[in-house]
Amino acid sequence: MKMYNRLYQNCFFSVLDKLRGRQTIKRLKFLRKSQYWNQNQLKEWRLKNLNILLTTAKHNSTFYSNKFKNINLPLKRLEDLMSLPIMTKQDMRDHFDEIRNPNIPLREMELSKTGGSTGEPAYYYLQNNAKDWNRGTVYRSAEWAGVCLGDPTVQMMGSHFDLKKFQKIKWKLIFFLQRYKDLSVAKVDEKIFDQYYHQIIKFKPSSIWGYASGIYLFANFIEKNYPQSNFNFLKALITSSETLQLPWRQKIEKVFGYNKIFDHYGSREVYIASECSMHRGYHIHEEVIILEVVDKYNNPLPNGERGRILVTDLTNHGFPFIRYEIGDVGVLSTRKTCDCGIKLPLLESIEGRIADMVILPDRILTPPNFTLLMSDYEGVETYQIIQETIDNLSVRIVPNNRINQNVKDYISNCLNELTGPDVNVVIEYVKNIEVPLSGKRRYIISKVSANNI
Repeated sequence: MKMYNRLYQNCFFSVLDKLRGRQTIKRLKFLRKSQYWNQNQLKEWRLKNLNILLTTAKHNSTFYSNKFKNINLPLKRLEDLMSLPIMTKQDMRDHFDEIRNPNIPLREMELSKTGGSTGEPAYYYLQNNAKDWNRGTVYRSAEWAGVCLGDPTVQMMGSHFDLKKFQKIKWKLIFFLQRYKDLSVAKVDEKIFDQYYHQIIKFKPSSIWGYASGIYLFANFIEKNYPQSNFNFLKALITSSETLQLPWRQKIEKVFGYNKIFDHYGSREVYIASECSMHRGYHIHEEVIILEVVDKYNNPLPNGERGRILVTDLTNHGFPFIRYEIGDVGVLSTRKTCDCGIKLPLLESIEGRIADMVILPDRILTPPNFTLLMSDYEGVETYQIIQETIDNLSVRIVPNNRINQNVKDYISNCLNELTGPDVNVVIEYVKNIEVPLSGKRRYIISKVSANNI
């Protein structure tokens, strides 16, 4: 690590932590050491923190008090976790107040919402302690990619509707101090990408973080318009939020340079796993989570077999996620070790989160546009976007009892703003949307994108 980065983290950011009552840098330093623990050390740490979480949840959360009524604590083995009931997004919606730990002050938590990547957004609280561990794993993952907290960074994420928020002085100051440049890829076209290209060439970031589809589209633009570009200043492209499809990876590497892509897997609720320099899977952040891959009966599957992913967050005591069904499908790796030297086990692949992009006459809309919009207000139970032709969009929404005309008007106005005047948007409120046998609803179905990208 360069001297500048040490000073930035140990002086500036540590002072910032202290002023905010946070422990981000302290957690990062711990995680740098724990990634080399042997399996016995890791198991002992996880079992201890799992029992703390379970005991706290049972004694303070009405939801878990009922769920764990016949469970004897502490657990003797990590494997005993599999005897506990799972938690779903439906549980979050139906039992929001009962899940929350009322003995942790609201000032120590942040109200947030799931991204809704399966079309089913829900609200939850993220405790400050959990945020610190979360950010610590994010910054550690960046170091696996050869970049550090304090390096100049471009962020190509965000909703089109986040743009107003990020124009506020507070956010401009935060991005300036963290050496971040935010370039939203929620709504993109040739003009926007041209502006982004020139900003990146001038800024010379060490890394670009962003939605997989957004960076892929940007790579397409550069290949077409600036094919001789030199990105030697760029050490890493860190993709997230969507399954990084092989053609996307190949195109991004062709434009920006080979072996620069580091894919991350996580959600708004919890950060889960990240690629290292070997690119042979995703190291699971096991100091802070427990990940299971299970069959349809919630029984554990052997490594190498595809199944549903359950996650337990060991750090969020304010709104516990215990055996939480995140809505993705994955495969645990059969490899016992990794040549990078990190001892954390590997997730071989994540096979959910494959979403279509909406191709319109004058723009391309990436999936997070819709996931964020549909979770902006409590009123949408689930939804599905269907695109039959390039200028027609059908939006099916299952409302809940919190829907009202203001929410309906908001959704309608935002969709029209997103799609522009040349697209016919039809919104239909329905009682239910059929879930396919796979159990994974496609929340965007485009019959246009496959032939236009």
